[in-house]
Amino acid sequence: MSEEITRGGVITSVDDSGIGRLTISRPERMNALDGGAHQAIEDTLAEWSTRDDVRVIVIDGAGGSFSAGADVRGFAEQSTAGGASGFTPTQARQIISGGSDLIRAVRSVPVPVIASVDGGAAGIGASLALGADLIYTTARSYFLLAFVNIGLMPDGAASMSFATAVGRVRANELALLGEKLRAAEALDAGLVNGVVEDRAALDEVVGKVARKLAGKSAAALRLTKAALDAHTMSGFEAAIERELDGQTELLQSPEFQAAITAFAGASK
Repeated sequence: MSEEITRGGVITSVDDSGIGRLTISRPERMNALDGGAHQAIEDTLAEWSTRDDVRVIVIDGAGGSFSAGADVRGFAEQSTAGGASGFTPTQARQIISGGSDLIRAVRSVPVPVIASVDGGAAGIGASLALGADLIYTTARSYFLLAFVNIGLMPDGAASMSFATAVGRVRANELALLGEKLRAAEALDAGLVNGVVEDRAALDEVVGKVARKLAGKSAAALRLTKAALDAHTMSGFEAAIERELDGQTELLQSPEFQAAITAFAGASK
């Protein structure tokens, strides 16, 4: 196995069978994603996409969470820096572009990507999990499109990926009500490929699937993935652009500013 590299709260390695492992490791923040984590993930995926020895990629989270989503406390600090009382349009679009670029990086990888979800996958963390090709979870895990709860809308192409996976009616319920979708329900809805009892079982099943994929024809997997994406992900860029426009507006709203101020105060 190659040496583990830690950067921006993300641990990466590639083993001898060609399995790249990318672990979000910010357990003190429930693996919430800040700018450093975004950049580390994007850079790693871009570099692995050029390597013939990387045959499959596993994304997971350390410390009992997959990812709590964006680092909202960081948003609060940024929006009030220098005495400001919110985001400018340029700042708002830059923030949302970061999430869009993250999911683009996942979808641009030519090899299969597996999301190994233990714990919560919320906000952009849920978008990240749905950006993978295969998703396995522990029984205690859940998915949460929490955006509406703080005055926002789904981003990271979640408005498309959830609807594609579970259908319009269930996606409406998840996005409009902002309630948790537990692992068992996610399996029944067709959102995930498998649910196992605990983290040890998750590591076992994900490892088995990853090794199986690593042993198959790289060209066949690449072309199959591209063909499936052409059918199921054709609306990806249009969804990203709609979300960028909507989120840019919503990040400047008084409702969002009040929500993140309250969140930051409660998390101190």
